Amino acid sequence: MALVACLPATQSSAEEANPDSVRKYKFLGKAARDKRDHSDAVTYYTHLLRFDAKYQLAYYYIGRAQLALGDQEAAKKALLAAVHLKPSHGNTNLLLFQLYAGQSKPDSAWAHLGPLVATHPGEAKYRKYRRTVADLYRRAGKIPTAISHYQAAAEDATTPEPRRQELYELLAVLYDDLGNPAQALVWRQKLTGGRGGQVESLSKMVDLQIETKDYMGACATLETLTEVDSAGRYSHFARMSELADKAKNHGMKMAGLEGMARCQPKDLETIATIVQIHLNGSDLKAAGEWLRRGLTHGPKDAQLRMLYGDLLMQSKAPEEEIIAEYQVALQDPNWAAVAQQRIWQIRPPETEEEKLRKEFFGSSAATEEDGS
Repeated sequence: MALVACLPATQSSAEEANPDSVRKYKFLGKAARDKRDHSDAVTYYTHLLRFDAKYQLAYYYIGRAQLALGDQEAAKKALLAAVHLKPSHGNTNLLLFQLYAGQSKPDSAWAHLGPLVATHPGEAKYRKYRRTVADLYRRAGKIPTAISHYQAAAEDATTPEPRRQELYELLAVLYDDLGNPAQALVWRQKLTGGRGGQVESLSKMVDLQIETKDYMGACATLETLTEVDSAGRYSHFARMSELADKAKNHGMKMAGLEGMARCQPKDLETIATIVQIHLNGSDLKAAGEWLRRGLTHGPKDAQLRMLYGDLLMQSKAPEEEIIAEYQVALQDPNWAAVAQQRIWQIRPPETEEEKLRKEFFGSSAATEEDGS
């Protein structure tokens, strides 16, 4: 396995057989951990591995220390080496799960948490992370996989009742979004009420987070509100987008805008905003996908036709196709001036001299004189 490359080169057999050195560096490593001297811990456990390259806990402690020092990639290498030596080590797998979860990699995160859940069914500390895995899959757009994890969490006997009710509502919303009203009804019928109180409580939390300028915390709470308050989803997504702007978080802003557009597919202004952002970032594929959505509901919308022209321009499409889009926008008084400027950028207007020449000679004669 490639993980073997992470193991340090072994020294002479004399070094490996030196139990005093092993004891020495174990002692120094533990002392450094006790003092929370993370740099020294990395140094001592790295030395220890020269004498005992198969000491799995050394890699584990190096990984923990590197995490404390803020070097996630170094931590990941050490922890992967540790789990290679002892695949069943719970704390190593749990740290790797948290690392991958923080990097929004649900498959890798579940690869380390799943075996712990399976082999330790009575350990609540492992099962409680099932909701985290489900959230990761949902954000990655893998809704059926997310649903399987949400269902497992909802059916777990140790899940607190308020959280279970929240999961029932979320499952109902997800099945509804997938176009499966029968399954949505199954989960909605499990709800026992109290949702209004939960929505009110979360809304108050958002207000407090905004008051303390915890904008990203407020966005996270609003995301939960979109799951449990289906009637107010659009407004929650809109507020999320506004707060993400203040927090300068592009990903969360896009999540808010896209949520608004999915709630109200005829919200062409929001779709135009999404398209413009993707065009500014040169993500032509995403821009095209959202344009197709918008033009389905507003085929003559001047702003969308303008943006489609801009997309064709960036895609180096034929001039006739680009101009055709701008000419549609030309019919809207609000966009006529901008559309005309775009057309002139492609085909500059005739000069006064050219106009007079055409009037005098006629258009065909003027063309011949130009050498066309």
